[in-house]
This record gives sequence, C-alpha cells and structure tokens, in this order.
Amino acid sequence: MLIQAGRMIYALALLLVAILLNLSAQTTNISEPLVEKDVKENKAIIQYLGHSGWAIKTQNHILIFDYVGQNEESLSKVINPAEVNRKKVLVFVSHDHPDHYSSAIFNWSKSINDINYILGWKLEMGSRCLCLGPREKKSLDGLDIWTIKSTDEGVGFLVKVDGLVIFHGGDHACWGGSIDSFSGEIDYLVRVEDKIDIVFLALAAGNGQRSESITRGIFYAVEKLRPKVMFPMHAGGKEYLYKEFAQEAEKKNLKTKVCYCLNRGDELIYQNGEIKKGRSKMG
Repeated sequence: MLIQAGRMIYALALLLVAILLNLSAQTTNISEPLVEKDVKENKAIIQYLGHSGWAIKTQNHILIFDYVGQNEESLSKVINPAEVNRKKVLVFVSHDHPDHYSSAIFNWSKSINDINYILGWKLEMGSRCLCLGPREKKSLDGLDIWTIKSTDEGVGFLVKVDGLVIFHGGDHACWGGSIDSFSGEIDYLVRVEDKIDIVFLALAAGNGQRSESITRGIFYAVEKLRPKVMFPMHAGGKEYLYKEFAQEAEKKNLKTKVCYCLNRGDELIYQNGEIKKGRSKMG
C-alpha cells in the first residue's frame, strides 16, 4: 500500500510540474525563434526550451529533445520556419512522463515534410516514429543514435551528428541508494564513444529538489565522459539551481565547462569546445 501511495504521489507531482511548464510556455513567449546563422560542421546553436527541453541546430539537422509546451504551440514558435525546409528535423523524447513529453509534437508533421520522431518507449505513431529500447543503436538521416537505460523511465540518447557528439540523459540520474545502475550506463557510453562534445544531465527531481546523490552522479558522469561542455537541466522551473551548480562545479576545477540557461528561449553557441552567448531573454 505504501509503495502504491508513493507512486501515486510521484505521478501527481509530475503532472503538476507539466502544468507549471505549460503555464510558463504561455507566459514566457519565445518571440524570436532559433535564428538563421552560419552553422558549420562541429558547431551547434543550443536553445533552452525549459526543464529538460532543448533545440540544437547543427550543420544539416535540427534536434529537439524532451519538448513540453502549449498544446497549440507550433514549431515556428521555437525554430525559424525558413530553416525547417533546409534541414532534417528530429524530435527526441526520452520517456512519456508529462514533464518530458507532449503529444502536440506530432502536430508538427502536418507542416514539416522532413521530420522524424525518436521515442524511448513503444508508441504506434506511423512510419515517422522510431521507438528505441535501452542499449540500442540506429542510424537515421545522417545520425548515429545510441541509447542507455534510464534509472527512471525510458532512455537517454547519445547522438553523433555533423561532427558533434551529444548526450541527453532524459531522466537518467543517481536518484538515491546505490550508484551502480546509474554508473553502469555511463560506463557503457564510455565504451561507445570516448570524445563527447555536449551533455545534458538532470540536476534535480521534477519538483526542483536537489540531493547529494544526484550531484554525485553528475560529477561521476562528467569525470567519466569528459565532455567539453555540460548543461544541467530538469529543475522544474527553478533555473537558478543551474547557476548554483555551475558555481559549485567551478570550485572543483573540472576540465568540463559547466554552462547554464536561466530563461526559456536563451541561446548559446558551441564550437570547438568553446561556448559563447547567443540571444538571451534577459538581453
């Protein structure tokens, strides 16, 4: 009975976070979509879409991870419509929790010809939808994709694209107890790829609560994967936690640079291991 009650409370908490994220999407309008820039190989424009959501534009692709927004929100609110027809659009969803997934993403296929969906669970949505389980590898539209088994639900994605290697962990974190299930998947990624550019890792529970075990897991992953840049995410609207973590990480003298975005719509530019500012909602 206690376990069932705990699961029910957790599900309600996730639903509340999803509602808050949708309200944030309504009140924080992305008035300037991801703008046209000269994106060459080994370069990426990274835009924060809230919580665990990111849009990443590379030389030939637009990658979108774990997007949650207004039900009626079109892709044009996130990405310059003029760019969509020139690049392949791939939408990644790590799992079906409401703070990572909205079925509204499938509406984008009505206006975009070259769009595919990569999901971390089984869902029958037609030929454009690729469902992957843990530790699978697929090649699609010029990308190589590997998955890991998340410590919560679904998968994390390692993507090799346009001279870059990007890892989005979804809900993979050391949530508590033994680190083994978390570290085992990170160690698997080390065997898959030893040169990673950018990683996105959960910093807190869905309600924005941090814990020592989650932080310990992040530092383990960073030390093992040795990415050039790491972005904390999954703070449930408490973006100030990202800055707080970056300050903690700086004291450890990590070789990996920890970067963060404070506002939905903020943009950073990555190239050759370096990060520079793009647009910011704060100006």
